[in-house]
Amino acid sequence: MIFAFGGTEIVSVAAAETEDPEHSVGKAIRTVVWRILVFYIGSVFVIAAVLPATSGALASPFAGVLDAAGIPGAATAITLVAVVALLSALNANLYGASRMVYSLAERGEAPAFLSRLAGQSVPMLAVAVSVAFGFIATVLELLFPERILPALFQLVGSTCLVVWGSALVSQLVLRRRADREDIRLPLRMKGFPGLTIVGLVLLALIFAVGFSADASRVQLFSTFALIAGIALACALGARFTRRSSGAARRQHGR
Repeated sequence: MIFAFGGTEIVSVAAAETEDPEHSVGKAIRTVVWRILVFYIGSVFVIAAVLPATSGALASPFAGVLDAAGIPGAATAITLVAVVALLSALNANLYGASRMVYSLAERGEAPAFLSRLAGQSVPMLAVAVSVAFGFIATVLELLFPERILPALFQLVGSTCLVVWGSALVSQLVLRRRADREDIRLPLRMKGFPGLTIVGLVLLALIFAVGFSADASRVQLFSTFALIAGIALACALGARFTRRSSGAARRQHGR
């Protein structure tokens, strides 16, 4: 269920594009904390308090809670909420994916044409590539039912762990470098480096548990292999882009 907690990092990406990123990012981070407390931990507490552990309603816990409360149309209400939540997640992930593709292209680690901007500075080609991946995944799910979607869920969950671990390590290194060089940071996390180290320890424990089970071990190794493949593709793409740009400049110089 790690995948259900993924996506919160997109908040900082979106807030960074606002008129006042320093204020917006701080506000967004604080908002995420109480949203997790209310919507994740709070909802689990309500489910655990209302439904017994042996209840068959745990297959659809939210609908089971509404049924226990005597609210009619519980299944329909949950379906509507799920559809809205999925559309919201789709919108957020398309935004995040397109910005990451644009960022890679801007740094020369993806084809340069993906960094082109349309009206209002929107990376339309990066958005189109992200949307195309969604269509391809949908077609594959239709061709291979009950195989693609579970695989994507597992991939997202293990990838979230890698992303969070990379973010914590990066923060640990870059924050210390900034402090050493006396660079003023607009946002400074309180409790550094203690909270960062605690986060890394918790992630290490999750990885240890994951590698101890056969199913999750295969999933984690597959994720690391996929990440290594993507990193290699980005490195080769960056090398090809630099060579093409250099050849074009030399040709132009002649």
